[in-house]
Amino acid sequence: MEIVILLIPLALIFLGGAIAFLFWALRKDQFEDLDNASWRVVFDDREQRRKPPSSPSEKPVTEKSQNDEP
Repeated sequence: MEIVILLIPLALIFLGGAIAFLFWALRKDQFEDLDNASWRVVFDDREQRRKPPSSPSEKPVTEKSQNDEP
């Protein structure tokens, strides 16, 4: 039963930290643009696939070209 004396203040400190972090994130606009960052990764990947190699000696990296030895 003595552990409750330790756990209740510890839980209150943790709750206070979580609330402080939430307000910090709200002030720093962390929740303003939730969709564009995730879609940017997809579109960047598509653009890289569409680009042709810059010179004939450059080949796109594939699993076979990485492992030259059988």
